[in-house]
Amino acid sequence: MNNYYTNIIRNIQSLSTIILVKEAISRGIKVNHINKDQREMSFLELSYKNHFEYIKGQSSSRTSFPAFYATENKSITKDFLLRSGISISKGILIHKENIEELSKFVEKIGYPLVIKPLDGCHGELVFIGINTEEKCKEAIERIFKKYKYALVEDEFNGKEFRFIATRNKVLAVAYREAANVTGDGIYNIKELVKIKNNNSMRGDSNEKPLVKIKIDSMVKKYLKEQNIKIDKSIKKGEKVYLRETSNISTGGDSIDVTDQVHPELKKIAVRAVRAIPGLAYAGIDVMINKNINKNPTKKSYIIIEINSSPMISMHHFPYKGKPRNVAKGIFDILFPETK
Repeated sequence: MNNYYTNIIRNIQSLSTIILVKEAISRGIKVNHINKDQREMSFLELSYKNHFEYIKGQSSSRTSFPAFYATENKSITKDFLLRSGISISKGILIHKENIEELSKFVEKIGYPLVIKPLDGCHGELVFIGINTEEKCKEAIERIFKKYKYALVEDEFNGKEFRFIATRNKVLAVAYREAANVTGDGIYNIKELVKIKNNNSMRGDSNEKPLVKIKIDSMVKKYLKEQNIKIDKSIKKGEKVYLRETSNISTGGDSIDVTDQVHPELKKIAVRAVRAIPGLAYAGIDVMINKNINKNPTKKSYIIIEINSSPMISMHHFPYKGKPRNVAKGIFDILFPETK
């Protein structure tokens, strides 16, 4: 790799974007880091002969603006999925002017609920297991401090998986396990977190495949709800979950399960991409309540959301399991002439 591309990679903070750049270079595609002097998400111009494409983060010019907007708005995403007959959770969009609708929805659906921002990301301000009016009100108020809209949904119990799919096939599937530590009978949770964070795969943000676990107020609150003391040693072999949400950005683990997933589940992921007009590829978050190698039913899964700029490093460098070359599948779409 020549100095020109070495300098480009040095100026990119996201490992997922670096993976895409390296795939482009391997295909003889020229890369121009247009906003290299600005400390924000990298905007790249890619060119091969007279063919130009653009990437910001992991989102590309092959995804239309309507598709980008739809995937940024969880309510619109759900509308498109519903049109295509894909299972989603029942929900209602709440803002300050229609707050009275919340009690009617709760009366009809009941608890527990999931409450989250309409256009949030990385699991920020996502409240799970809301089972009282007081907790519901508290979650809404916290979201309204930063966002205009809150999405209130019927809670679906299951495990969360991240599918990366194009309009034609699934490129990878990872089980996203919430931030956790496993006891050894000696160390307490603080010490176990420190040991786990020493893994070279973990960084402070998206410069590594995984993110360091931070013991913040949400972790302390969740441990308290489980009656687990942070300074007490954990039994050998006992796994303790530190968060309810399974985002990689909050310390979760990625475990590759691509080969275990039933073909019908993979077809659903492809249908989800096709449900959004102009969406070239995406990360699809799917909650599943039965074994992933079993044929799904309408009630055995829901799609939580779709991300047009999916983190791909978790698939290239999973915490456990087989690495998957997602970048190859993306560039087969962007520059099919370089296959």
